[in-house]
Amino acid sequence: MKHLPIGFFISVFKRTFFAASTCTFALGGSMVGTVVGAMKGQTTETGFLRGAGIGAVAGAITAVQLLESLVDGESLSKVALLVSLVNGKVFIEWVSPAVLKAYQWQVSSNSVEPTYREISDIYDVNGAKGLSRHCIQRLPLHQFRSSDDIIIKSMEEPCCSICLQGLKEGEMGRNLPRCGHSFHLNCIDEWLSRQGTCPMCREHVLNDASHQ
Repeated sequence: MKHLPIGFFISVFKRTFFAASTCTFALGGSMVGTVVGAMKGQTTETGFLRGAGIGAVAGAITAVQLLESLVDGESLSKVALLVSLVNGKVFIEWVSPAVLKAYQWQVSSNSVEPTYREISDIYDVNGAKGLSRHCIQRLPLHQFRSSDDIIIKSMEEPCCSICLQGLKEGEMGRNLPRCGHSFHLNCIDEWLSRQGTCPMCREHVLNDASHQ
């Protein structure tokens, strides 16, 4: 029997590793999504079990999208993502807003069960890529104040939908120019480096001309 070329084994190893990584990311995202979804479901008409199910699906899809960004990203982006993976921060930053978005869709949808295609359309999976650092730094800064109109009009404590932490007095953030949503500075900068859309409404942050 002739010896198989080394390239064949390398190819098999790469495919196996990628498949295992995909399963691991999907499982991790699903676990985080299940917890966030269940907690959210308890406080809404969705219910605990259904909330956990929606969160699991949304979390798995978002985690797989994260893996694709890690594979296709630049070297510096890969390093940043790997560091975030070690402390688990990146799962929270990506999965939590995805689960929240799933609830917004769930409330207005009459379908019985969410499907991969429907949720993919909502999250723009494989859609807009991240913005350059130059484009992100050009977005307007905002210092949160208790007298802000957005806080006065809100029925509850303002919260950054990426990290799910409150927007505290005097903290710096960014306002997205097209939709007006505000987030913590570090949270939205990391998000926009991977996605060029608002994490809440999926509105494109910049028009096509602004990317050039």
